[in-house]
Amino acid sequence: MTEKSLRGSVLPLGIVLVLVAGLGGCGGAPTGKVSSITIAAEDFAEPRIDDWMIRDLIQAKTHLKVTIRDTTGASGLLHTLLTKNSIQAYVGYDGTEFTGPLGQSYTGSWKGHPTKVASYVVHQEMTRWKLWVSPSLGYQDTYALGVTQATVKTDHLTDASSALPYAPKWTIGTDPTFQLRKGDGYQAWTHAYGFHFKAAKAMDYSLMYQALAHGSIQAAVVYSTDGRLYKLHEVPLADNKHFFPPYHGIFIVQSSVAKAWHLNQVLKPLWGAISTAQQTHLNYEVDVLKQSARSVAKTFLVKRGLLK
Repeated sequence: MTEKSLRGSVLPLGIVLVLVAGLGGCGGAPTGKVSSITIAAEDFAEPRIDDWMIRDLIQAKTHLKVTIRDTTGASGLLHTLLTKNSIQAYVGYDGTEFTGPLGQSYTGSWKGHPTKVASYVVHQEMTRWKLWVSPSLGYQDTYALGVTQATVKTDHLTDASSALPYAPKWTIGTDPTFQLRKGDGYQAWTHAYGFHFKAAKAMDYSLMYQALAHGSIQAAVVYSTDGRLYKLHEVPLADNKHFFPPYHGIFIVQSSVAKAWHLNQVLKPLWGAISTAQQTHLNYEVDVLKQSARSVAKTFLVKRGLLK
């Protein structure tokens, strides 16, 4: 699985051009009311599940045909494909758009103001590329300090700051990319919170969650909606200092398509409808229980009374 550390990464131009050629959408810039669109998904469960929810609702309520294309690309590539009209939409994250295509840094007056960031993303995507950005789907998939449920109970932990007294006794696991990131990586994060961990080990996510469960590390930098947290009884502690940008799930689509098919109204039942806990469980069903993203999405919509 391609891990979400690929957020905002840039692929070589040759790879972008090959994928653009292979992901042909409607063809040409849309000038009228298109009859079909392609939604692309990043290479992990979460956006694929949400894509199917969006696809099913659109096709249930309109005559717009929606095709979903799985990709191995990160959000930076999908944004490029969208601006080239090789796809017409994708599920992304406001913080990823903010620091990626929009080139901003979550510092200064932006720090601690997620609503300001979200508004900026909505306005700039429309102004620069004529892309419509939806309201949040509800959940936030951000970095978090992860510990076991047993540690939460024993040490009475409530958020990341509450772990400060225990950090000198802990070895923490992170993915290698996080340790090297400037501005919002390991060094800046530990400085912001005052953490002084006993040691920091760089490891693959597939190993890190197991290491935390088995006690070879006592904490980890995890993704807040990762289904493996649910499986291994691990808890993401809230980023109470708002160190990381907001990473709310959003739907990004060509504004001409959104306007022509009234997608804001069509998809309105999804805005704010998926909590972080719910998305974590949905991801668990796909990543751990090996159910298909399509079936998991449909079951969610049926249970919410949004599909028959």
